[in-house]
Amino acid sequence: MKHYIFTVLLCGLTLCAQAQRISRHYQNESLSKVLEDLNTVTSDKTIYFIYDELEDFTVTSHFSDLPIKEAIREVVGFYPMKVTYEGDKIFIECTQKEDTKVIGHIVDENGQPVEFANISLHNAIEIQNNDQNSTYINGGVSNENGDFVIPCKAQRITLRVSYVGYKTVTRNVSVGNIGTITLQPETYMVKGVEIKGERPQYKPTTGGVSVDVQHSLLHDIGNADDLLSIIPMVQGKDGKFEVLAKGEPEIYINNKKVRDMGDLKQLKSTDVKSVDVITAPGAKYNAEVNAVILIKTLKPQGDGFSLMATSQTWKNNKWNTYDDLTLKYRTGGLEAFANVALDNGHYSNDQDIDQELHISKDLFSGSAELPVRSSWTEIQYQAGLSYDFSSDHSIGLSFSSQKNLHSCFKSDMKQYYMKNGTFDGNVYLTTDIREKDKPVWELNTYYVGKIGQLGIDLNATILRRESEENNNQYETSQEYGNRTITTLTNEDRKMVAGKLVLTYPVWKGELSAGSEATSTKSRGGNFNLENIIPESDTEMEEKNIAGFAEYELQLGLWHLNAGLRYEHVAADYTSFGVWQEEPSRTYNDWFPNVSAAWQKGKWGAQLSYNKRITRPPYSMLTSMVIYDSRILYEGGNPLLRPSVRQSIDFNLTYSWLNFVTGFTRENDFFTHVGQVYDEVQEIAILRPDNFDHQDRVYATLVASPKFGFWQPQATLHYYQQMFDAERYGAPKKLNKPEFSFNLNSWFEINPTAKALVQVNYSGANHWGFMYRGDKFQVNARLQKSFLKGRLAATLYANDIFHTAKNKTTTYYAIGKTAQDYYSYTQSVGLTLSYNFNVAGSKYRGTGAGNDERNRL
Repeated sequence: MKHYIFTVLLCGLTLCAQAQRISRHYQNESLSKVLEDLNTVTSDKTIYFIYDELEDFTVTSHFSDLPIKEAIREVVGFYPMKVTYEGDKIFIECTQKEDTKVIGHIVDENGQPVEFANISLHNAIEIQNNDQNSTYINGGVSNENGDFVIPCKAQRITLRVSYVGYKTVTRNVSVGNIGTITLQPETYMVKGVEIKGERPQYKPTTGGVSVDVQHSLLHDIGNADDLLSIIPMVQGKDGKFEVLAKGEPEIYINNKKVRDMGDLKQLKSTDVKSVDVITAPGAKYNAEVNAVILIKTLKPQGDGFSLMATSQTWKNNKWNTYDDLTLKYRTGGLEAFANVALDNGHYSNDQDIDQELHISKDLFSGSAELPVRSSWTEIQYQAGLSYDFSSDHSIGLSFSSQKNLHSCFKSDMKQYYMKNGTFDGNVYLTTDIREKDKPVWELNTYYVGKIGQLGIDLNATILRRESEENNNQYETSQEYGNRTITTLTNEDRKMVAGKLVLTYPVWKGELSAGSEATSTKSRGGNFNLENIIPESDTEMEEKNIAGFAEYELQLGLWHLNAGLRYEHVAADYTSFGVWQEEPSRTYNDWFPNVSAAWQKGKWGAQLSYNKRITRPPYSMLTSMVIYDSRILYEGGNPLLRPSVRQSIDFNLTYSWLNFVTGFTRENDFFTHVGQVYDEVQEIAILRPDNFDHQDRVYATLVASPKFGFWQPQATLHYYQQMFDAERYGAPKKLNKPEFSFNLNSWFEINPTAKALVQVNYSGANHWGFMYRGDKFQVNARLQKSFLKGRLAATLYANDIFHTAKNKTTTYYAIGKTAQDYYSYTQSVGLTLSYNFNVAGSKYRGTGAGNDERNRL
């Protein structure tokens, strides 16, 4: 409670102390309206100007914590304005009194605004006659939105636009609004080598690195899911991603939490400005977050209806389809959207398993052939509304749900057993699991606003996840006899969460503080008709209350950040209605983070430290038991404790080079391990357990140079655990490092077509109690756009040489399990996408209780 009182008092004192400092976000606003706005928030000054004189000048500017004089200097920019201060009066007038003006908009080859371009106006006749002593009339500089306004009394002039790294544009125009001017990159030949001007691709951001997408070859790769699959330090696809050395990240689109892969597939990569990969998340993120991916989009343009339709078809051993339709309507500050997707998929996996288990007095050796086949048909739908009352106030509401039309899992496992070196028996096990359609929905609402200089971000989430499965298994064996195992499993999980973040400019930086509260109820059970595996009926209620504060400031070339988060977690666990003392626990933890970043030109460096926690997912905390075979079960562990990790990371960037290295210690590290379940019947169980600690060191180097039409992106990664597996019964220390190499080679065929070849290799390594064999994979894709980019087609082939096979060996104190498996990653597919009047969503909600949602 004291923490919250301190936060409120601090914000109140800050409001009083900083009343005359101003933070504003202007996007293509009239200078007259901007000055009116500044005048309303300034109590000790009055701004005087002639409205009509300044109305045509536009302002695009973002600033925080500026006194009124600096704020005026910021919005006036390079416009021909005279600013006079007389006591408490401020006079602003245009120094060039011409009635007519040249108004325009400058963009680069990708259609993005160009800031600080030089515009000069000359006598049209003299320039047309190539007179080098031509008469200069007037000039100006484009603003952040690429706009310029230059007073000019001549009726016909020649305009010149120049910008470093781009070709100079010369054009004869009449005064007035001349529209948009597009700049093209300048190309030079130095000793036969083509050289182009370039922007830095990587730069430090708080706790990580920012990747420029807007000005790179990645900007039109397809959707955001395609984009993330080739972002440096990120691996995965289909909404399931990992950040190298950090694990699964939280993904945000403009601060809105990504709920499922549909959110990523609905976002076009051409609408993405940049992607930030945060490896050291700050205090405003839940302490369970390993890493964060922030996708920042370009500002939506235009009103009216928009449509985006995507159809994806691919074949591995079976045909799969994913079809998606999104409709939006935007007018003024209102946006309404609806989305529906049909997911018709299959998953196949072929496994060869060799197992040794010493459960009591006997040594069992077993081998098995396990083909797994699953299929599903699901409809996903989402709808929402958002309304921007002004640039300072926005509200929104969204609802998402899904309907399970079909979900089936099947396997036919052949097992061969030896006991103490002698043949013991064969078993043929068939498994058929059917999932019923149960309620699955989520409701989100938000308010984002600003009162004076105080920023407010409020989010609330309610969700429900219910499931029911019928598991029918049948064993056939001459030696052991036949038997049926019929199990009914059900789960019902509910969550209510809210999150409030307040921000306020303090000195040369920004203070953010807030709280997050989550209440979760999870109930699950299983019932086996034959009483072969024990029945369970468990319920867990968990309440998580957090408070946090974080401060960022810019000091010259340095950007400093420090934060602190406090979390109180109380969990009550019951089994068959009886409260259980041991798994019912209360935690109170502090999570600090600090970072210091430096940037100058193309160079950047950052050092960061943070403390995080990993709470077990509810599936690991259950007491339910799953039947795998006659000698092996799977189950959860209600006594499992959270693990706490501390990390130090160093990041160095230079233009198209990025290097990251770090160290992590994780206490109470948990992973799955084989244990004795029933000595009399000689049954083992695979369940999660805690271990003292695991240390990890890692380093990643990414290079993305450009050589004409070939643009490679190479990633070299090193990773090693220091884990005393021998101490827990493994036959040896399992500290073999991983070396991996990825090469993405882009070939730009023409402005509307490009090709990509991906080569991925991961060396053999150890993780936890597991040995993982090496893996090699080659993918390729060809994409082409039509109808001025509205229609896009992508043809792709994955695992071309059928080499992406997995080999693992897991060691236990009672034995080991070796698996060779292949998941039919070899596939070919085609994606078609049509977009009409598409712009990014205005929905600005982030959701609440995001990590608790993931645990559910």
